[in-house]
Amino acid sequence: MKLPKRQPRDKEATADTIDSLLTACTVVLLLASLGGLTALFTTLHVGLRVGDILVFKPQANVADTLPVTAIATRSAPLPQQSASAATCTLDPAVMAHDGGSIVVETRSLTRPVYGVHWAGTHTSTGVGDCGSSADLTMTRMDLQTLVNAIGGFSFNSQGNVL
Repeated sequence: MKLPKRQPRDKEATADTIDSLLTACTVVLLLASLGGLTALFTTLHVGLRVGDILVFKPQANVADTLPVTAIATRSAPLPQQSASAATCTLDPAVMAHDGGSIVVETRSLTRPVYGVHWAGTHTSTGVGDCGSSADLTMTRMDLQTLVNAIGGFSFNSQGNVL
């Protein structure tokens, strides 16, 4: 039995097949990379989470940073302020002098805003003092300034910021 003769291959068809395979491989690699990056970003601790605690240890050296302003969210006026005053000042050096802590209680999903609770002695000197206990609203940048002032993030066994 005689086999049929092979037809010579078209070089353009071969080149098109190779181009299609390379394009498909590139798309698969890009999709795999995107999936890997998505998994990485969802597991990374990016920013503060609800339940994280910033601790201002008594007499600790803190970075020399400018004070930040927070919005008081409780209904009672802050010490040394009128009922209409809605902001107070958080000075890391004053907060660390006698110690205290900030607990992240809420986090906005649509804006970079956090609801926090301060407990300690004072947050600043003068009329901007939040007092020994205050519920506050702060921006992510202001809260990050306080984190930087106490030396950055450290984590406890539950993964919360200390």
